[in-house]
Amino acid sequence: MCSEDPDDYAVTSYIRFLDSLIGHPDDVKELRSKRILCNRLGSDEEVAQTFKQISHGMLVDSESYEGVRISIQEHYENLVNAWLGECTLWYHNLFRTPERVMPAAVTLITLYLALIQTYYTMYLRK
Repeated sequence: MCSEDPDDYAVTSYIRFLDSLIGHPDDVKELRSKRILCNRLGSDEEVAQTFKQISHGMLVDSESYEGVRISIQEHYENLVNAWLGECTLWYHNLFRTPERVMPAAVTLITLYLALIQTYYTMYLRK
């Protein structure tokens, strides 16, 4: 089904937009983990190469996804978002399995009790 408007580049603009997001096979892996892409080609390297080949020489409406691209760049450059992303990654790596939760909980409780003991020793002891 073709568009009635000969200047309608919605599909090609979207492919170019995805190509601008995919610079490395790790980007494909990230897009797959967020269910933006579904890889039926094989490796992530093949997907990255396919997008590079398909998007080469396409006619696009460069303004179609400019707002999305700007929002992504602003989100990426925001230090609070970067810090929260690192904390989330740290949290998921630390508490990936139940065997890791108990030692972390014991460590936090021990630290809390040590702080209470230090406070008591310094300020409340007569």
